[in-house]
Amino acid sequence: MLKKIKTEDLVLGMYFCGFEAAWLDHPFWKNKFLLKNEADLKQAHASGIAHCWIDPERGLDVAETNGQGAAPEDSAPVPAEPAPELPPGPDIDTTLLEAEALRENAKKATKAMFSEARLGKALDMERCVTVVEEIAGAVLQSPNGTLSVLRLKLADEYTYLHSVAVCALMVALGRTLGLDEKACREAGLGGFLHDVGKAFLPHDLLNKPGKLTDDEFTLIKKHPELGYKYLSLDPNVPDYARDVCLHHHEKMDGHGYPELLRSGQISLYARMAAICDVYDALTSDRPYKRAWDPAEAISSMASWTGHFDRAMFLAFVKTLGIYPVGSIVKLESGRSGFVIRQNAQDLTRPVLKVFRYNDDMEMSDTEILDLMATPEADTIVARGGEEWARLSHLDTMQMLSTGTPN
Repeated sequence: MLKKIKTEDLVLGMYFCGFEAAWLDHPFWKNKFLLKNEADLKQAHASGIAHCWIDPERGLDVAETNGQGAAPEDSAPVPAEPAPELPPGPDIDTTLLEAEALRENAKKATKAMFSEARLGKALDMERCVTVVEEIAGAVLQSPNGTLSVLRLKLADEYTYLHSVAVCALMVALGRTLGLDEKACREAGLGGFLHDVGKAFLPHDLLNKPGKLTDDEFTLIKKHPELGYKYLSLDPNVPDYARDVCLHHHEKMDGHGYPELLRSGQISLYARMAAICDVYDALTSDRPYKRAWDPAEAISSMASWTGHFDRAMFLAFVKTLGIYPVGSIVKLESGRSGFVIRQNAQDLTRPVLKVFRYNDDMEMSDTEILDLMATPEADTIVARGGEEWARLSHLDTMQMLSTGTPN
């Protein structure tokens, strides 16, 4: 059973279960963990939040004899629950399996959010915040693998998992920009809610396989205003989240919509969302187009004059790499490579799963190659291009699962 205590009475060894405050106001990425780091303890004490919750069955309790909050000398922390056993199989990366489970849970929550919006029900902010918290924590711990898995989606899942992917990309970009943890969570929440206005558009229109007519495109362009109107009905939705919803299609040169805002008029989070939204849309399968290779998408976006905040876009490239995880590249040796991880020291030399393939698309000679560690072994000569179109059906989870540290 959880126990409410004064925050000042927290000590190392307690199992922390959240502050008595909104998640967006507290200093931690996650709500439940064993308190064993002195820096975390100091951060909690300095939070200014009066009370918090602990689980005495999983960690230390406050002393009941002296009432001063000191832990009993003969008490010992109860270790955190062991991680569940993984299914058997070679080279399975635990982080990727956890991210896959997170993606499915987040998809269910997003579907529920859209369904409730269509029915005119109020937004469940507590559930939304919980999803963003889980995504933010996962991105912080393992950005490359988590981003890759959270962005995996089928064409008919796009409307829901796009919100999840943009949330994760916003958190990752926020870290690169040097935003503090509270601001990264805010950016993530804005990203998660940015497309809720699509709940009020016809499903057949959102998934039309052919080109939209002018009238259909005009209707599609109403989704920021529809989402803003819906979010404005709930006083618990922060102003910045409503702003991201309304302005994520604005462009720096003033040619966006719905308000034709120009550079300085567009908020920080809305400028971030403009980049994350477009990138995930380009690199996702849709009924009317195949996904672009991630590296091709980055290259194309870089050429769009006046669309994005330039400095922020360069930070986005730094976040994902010149060859983002999931890209297919061609190597000087004639082999192909699937990017599985970045090298921060040199973004042109990522870690690859390299392979050859026959006419039946059966891979052979598969190995992990770190181009930074062994620059003499091979080098990238081109992005995937046509090869991406041929190989993009490959099981991305299988390709990412390398058995190597993330």
